[in-house]
Amino acid sequence: MTDATKFTNVWFGLTCNKTVALCGMSVHFDPQLSTLFSALGDTTRLLILDELRKREHQTLFEICARLFEEHSITISRQGITRHLNTLEQAGLITTTWRGRTKIHTLLSAPISDAINPWVELYSQGNTI
Repeated sequence: MTDATKFTNVWFGLTCNKTVALCGMSVHFDPQLSTLFSALGDTTRLLILDELRKREHQTLFEICARLFEEHSITISRQGITRHLNTLEQAGLITTTWRGRTKIHTLLSAPISDAINPWVELYSQGNTI
């Protein structure tokens, strides 16, 4: 199997937890990477992340209100909850409970961890 084939297999989630040599540089891929990029592939989820970046520790009601006020997004609370669940499964946000209130907080480390190997790879002038 060539390096390009291994890369394609890993990228599309067909293999897991492999270190692949791309252009002489080893890049570690895990199954969470596909989940992360999939979560980042939706405009509403990106807006939710941006609102959590602007102001951490928000409730579902606060997120819904800010999406409506700032971006004219008119999605039901259940729809926003589904987006929040996707972001949580991807490791992009965390939730904590304060009494009966669920608080959502942004985790920026997963984005950095996923992007940095790519930036490093291309900043060295390498191509795939």
